[in-house]
Amino acid sequence: MLVASLPPSPVGGAEIQALRLGRALGKKKVSVSFIAPGNAHAHGKTMIDNMPVYRLHSWLNRLFVSASALKKRKQKIITQIEYDDSKELTDQIIRKAGWATVIYYNIFFFHALLFLWRRRKSFDIIHAHTMEWSAIVSARLGKILGKPVIIKDSTMNGFQSLSRFPSGKHLQKMIIKHAQFVAMTKIIYHNLLQAGIPAEKITIIPNGIEVDQEIKHPGNKEKTPKVLFIGNLYQQPAKGVDILLKAWAQVHKNFPSAILQIIGDGVTDGYRNFVERLRIQSAVIFLDKQTNPDKYFDEADIFVLPSRREGMSNALMEAMLHAVPCVATDISGSQDLIRNDINGILVPSMDPVKLAEGICYLLVDPNKALALGKKGQDTIIKDFNMLTIADKYISLYIKLLKLET
Repeated sequence: MLVASLPPSPVGGAEIQALRLGRALGKKKVSVSFIAPGNAHAHGKTMIDNMPVYRLHSWLNRLFVSASALKKRKQKIITQIEYDDSKELTDQIIRKAGWATVIYYNIFFFHALLFLWRRRKSFDIIHAHTMEWSAIVSARLGKILGKPVIIKDSTMNGFQSLSRFPSGKHLQKMIIKHAQFVAMTKIIYHNLLQAGIPAEKITIIPNGIEVDQEIKHPGNKEKTPKVLFIGNLYQQPAKGVDILLKAWAQVHKNFPSAILQIIGDGVTDGYRNFVERLRIQSAVIFLDKQTNPDKYFDEADIFVLPSRREGMSNALMEAMLHAVPCVATDISGSQDLIRNDINGILVPSMDPVKLAEGICYLLVDPNKALALGKKGQDTIIKDFNMLTIADKYISLYIKLLKLET
């Protein structure tokens, strides 16, 4: 498995899913190992959950890091908090990939090729987990090493966004030729078809979550209603935090005692200022990153996902597993998890008014909220157990290996 990063370095949802899948595949007697770029603080071989992890690093990395640090000193970092969806394209990744990114992934490709060439008889499949530069590297490796390649599109429009790279159209054609694709949602599947990828090269496999046993939701023992959001604050505009805070200003008028808890990495000063401008600072708590958010799920009355774009949110799946009633925007991933007013609430994206209405709908009727939360938990346990998802991948692996022979 090829990933952009692994702990102790910062990771995103795609990497979390890769580790979950690796653990589940291990229980099914599939041997999984990882390669990722290394750095000065984390390189060489380590183990994560009994899976080998090779962080590839050399003097080329050190040279690149030094040059990047010099460039960053000259750049002024601006954190944008609020977005105007009527004037800005906020539901797609449009920023061009610069030559620094190209150099970075080519260094990793060079390291990976040397590393895997010597071990080419010890593995059967290359599996990448994002449709970013890792897709480019994986397809090239598969072509040279003669190995089947699987690339999972973990964002709403990942394949289209490859056109942001220099020679992007050429890279897209190369990837189509040398890879198979996993679409984790219906929207992603249709986006891949529209991009010209043949249907026989696409398999729909959703994200999964480890379900060792049914998790009870103790519920909020306090009278103060708690609404929870978990997401990376630096992933704006994707996560829609500005939309959530505008919606919360409306919720606060109807439920002045309710508290919004926000968990996530990122610079919160700008958001605190935004909250003060909205005059809701007494009703919003920033909790920063939490390594174990289970207690917050257990105490939450509602979980809210205001994203403008997603693949399939890990935080939403966690909330549903904990039987927390969920309000989410009607986008990729959330549509595949939630049936509106049956196991959760779906509201239009980029609409603070509708988001506020969805939250208030559940705050007004706690019994309805509890029923939706239990249905949501049933959905996750039945359809998104990672062991079941691992079986789907094993079937795909076997199919590809048969095609190779």
